[in-house]
Amino acid sequence: RRSTTRLKIAVLITIEKNPLSPTLPSLTMVSSTRDLSRKSTWASLSERKASLARLDSSSTIGSQTEGHSLETTLEAILSPSRLAALDSADVSPVPYKSYSFFSYLFSIRGRNFRMLISPLLVLFLFGLGWQLLFIYVFDDDDDIQEYLSSMDDLISPLLTPLSFLLTFRMARAAVRFWDARAAAGKMVEICRSNMAVVSVGLISPVRLRKRHTQKHRPDAENAQDQRLKDGGDEDYAEALELLCEYARWLTVFPVAVKHFLRRNKRKGWSNDVRYKKRRFEIGPLLKDEDARNVILEYDDKDGKPTTDSKMGILARAPPLVVLNRLHEYAYDIAHHSYIHGSDSFAPTPQGRAIFYQQMTDQLNTLYGSFGAMERIKGTPLPFAYAIHLRTFLLLFLFLWNMVSVARYGWVSLPFLFLLNWALLGIEAAAVECERPFDYNPNHLTLGKVSVVIARNIGQALKEVVR
Repeated sequence: RRSTTRLKIAVLITIEKNPLSPTLPSLTMVSSTRDLSRKSTWASLSERKASLARLDSSSTIGSQTEGHSLETTLEAILSPSRLAALDSADVSPVPYKSYSFFSYLFSIRGRNFRMLISPLLVLFLFGLGWQLLFIYVFDDDDDIQEYLSSMDDLISPLLTPLSFLLTFRMARAAVRFWDARAAAGKMVEICRSNMAVVSVGLISPVRLRKRHTQKHRPDAENAQDQRLKDGGDEDYAEALELLCEYARWLTVFPVAVKHFLRRNKRKGWSNDVRYKKRRFEIGPLLKDEDARNVILEYDDKDGKPTTDSKMGILARAPPLVVLNRLHEYAYDIAHHSYIHGSDSFAPTPQGRAIFYQQMTDQLNTLYGSFGAMERIKGTPLPFAYAIHLRTFLLLFLFLWNMVSVARYGWVSLPFLFLLNWALLGIEAAAVECERPFDYNPNHLTLGKVSVVIARNIGQALKEVVR
């Protein structure tokens, strides 16, 4: 099955001038739309292939056309290649069976084993070292083993406070994970309802005008009636263009949130290559200048967005760029003038105020959802608690391993390994869950969230103009 989903990229070698080195030819790799619309293509895309693919070129991203027709907007929002790029931005969660104790029981994936392997190895070697000392160094002196075995009564009480510390640690991590998931779910909910509210509020006066004209003047018997019909069409076109612009920016919002929260470099990609991938995830929804402001947080000394975070100055939070622009369009939509024949069906000033208040309330909720995820990302468990827990957890495990080896010998080593894994695994699981925004099987699938929102917005656009 994997062989059928391998990367298929058509390579087109062209000789063109390189702006950095005019004498050297450059290799242009153009990926077919069919391949880029498959998740497996993006999942197996290496840094070199991504660099050669020139994902920021108009051949793959497409250019934003002047004006926004419904067809071009839907094509940009629901582009299979763009959605596949977003879908591949996540690691698929491990699909364990909720009602089975044996589902993935022996699986290493998803256990944060990279954090566990180092202390587990050290503890195992520590126990093994004591056992070798008892055999080759203290073989004639049983008093040392008896003395160490008697320390069991002193070490065992440490397990009680450690249990409370670990329980609180895991509970807080679970709460933080659920808060992050709730904030992401709220973002999906508000984007859905906001698109529906904006679509109905903006297009309904034109629809009512058309319905009235078709009912009372179906044949447009005179020139005045024809002008009313034509005016309604012009109002519809202007309102639809404004709606499409709003829909584009609202679709970009979850993508900007993903970019802001997930800053880790995948597969060691350079900043430039990572920018190309993220630019493709936005695609033709925004112009290049707007896309740079949404993706890049830093400005250079000339005040222009840059991918170099070391030399640049932190200038913006990209999700706020999107929300601020949405607020601008919300005001334009609420005060949109229907000057071509539909004004008599437009909302009253009080209705416009209510409409604008509803839109801003929803956008402010998006501020809150983003702020909640930003807070969880930026505030891990306090250092004092974490270091206290880890210090005494390791101290207990080292002492327990020493005493157990002194009392039971070789047979204790495999059981000690399981005990070490059980206690250290609680801390590793807590670390894994407390900031769930990275490229990890236990973390939130922010790319899929962006795909869901894009499809919901596309559906709302299709239904409101049916």
